[in-house]
Amino acid sequence: MKLIAHRGNINGPNIKDENNPNYLLSAINKGYYVELDLWYKNNKLYLGHDEPQYYIEYSFLTDNQDKLFIHCKNIEALHYIISKNS
Repeated sequence: MKLIAHRGNINGPNIKDENNPNYLLSAINKGYYVELDLWYKNNKLYLGHDEPQYYIEYSFLTDNQDKLFIHCKNIEALHYIISKNS
């Protein structure tokens, strides 16, 4: 069984911290998989639900790839991920 922390939440919604990279890592470190919201804008990757909010390096995704479910929030994010994994 896989327990998935939606946007990093493990104890109900926490809008203030959702998709924050440190919040996601905290859930991962507690043994959860995480679903995150990914944006690609101006040649940079961001996390955030309604808008690009937290800048991340691509290495954040690769370093944690076995624990992530990635929700691409714009078509550019999907194209970026596909191009990196082709």
